[in-house]
Amino acid sequence: MSRIHRYEGADIIVEFDLARCIHTGDCTHSLPDVFNTSRTGRWVHPDAAPVDSVARVCADCPTGALRCISKATGKAMDSAPSINTVQLMPDGPLYVHANMALNGAPLAARRAAFCRCGKSRLMPYCDNSHREAEFSHDGDVAIPMPSEAPANGTLTLTVKHGGALMIEGPFTLLDGAGNEVCKSGKAALCRCGASQMKPYCDGSHTTTRFETDAQD
Repeated sequence: MSRIHRYEGADIIVEFDLARCIHTGDCTHSLPDVFNTSRTGRWVHPDAAPVDSVARVCADCPTGALRCISKATGKAMDSAPSINTVQLMPDGPLYVHANMALNGAPLAARRAAFCRCGKSRLMPYCDNSHREAEFSHDGDVAIPMPSEAPANGTLTLTVKHGGALMIEGPFTLLDGAGNEVCKSGKAALCRCGASQMKPYCDGSHTTTRFETDAQD
């Protein structure tokens, strides 16, 4: 469930979705005058840095937890990615940066972190459960599976209850180091954490009795 907090500045509003945040620290390291979790009261001060800088950091939030809204236009101050990317994070989630729709509903944020360990309580999103579960995967792709895809378009993600994350539409698969592995137009990606063909699903969820909550 989303828990969105709004922090208003003179020209912008920073929206923060607490449920999507996995505390990567990108924002606090990039603009500590704006984003500071150690101070008392509001942790976001939108006017403490130039508008363009705040908008850039919000747009780069890997989980989509931050959004910068222009007060003049009422629109998010991020641009559509030139290519849709799906990246494996070592021992962690799946980062997606794309114009995307999840289970038929467009996602306003163009970034998201999806669970790969099978233990998240906020399925299909990551909630850092991989740390407690000691999920291990180096982010390498042993067997790339390229496929034909249109040059651009929306990435459609469909969560199969108790099963894979189905992806349709043009995307570039990146390994844990950010290197391009292949371009694809369709894939079934593992969510249970047990596949021997990560990031792809190999049907292991049927033998591990993988179960997910109703948010799927």
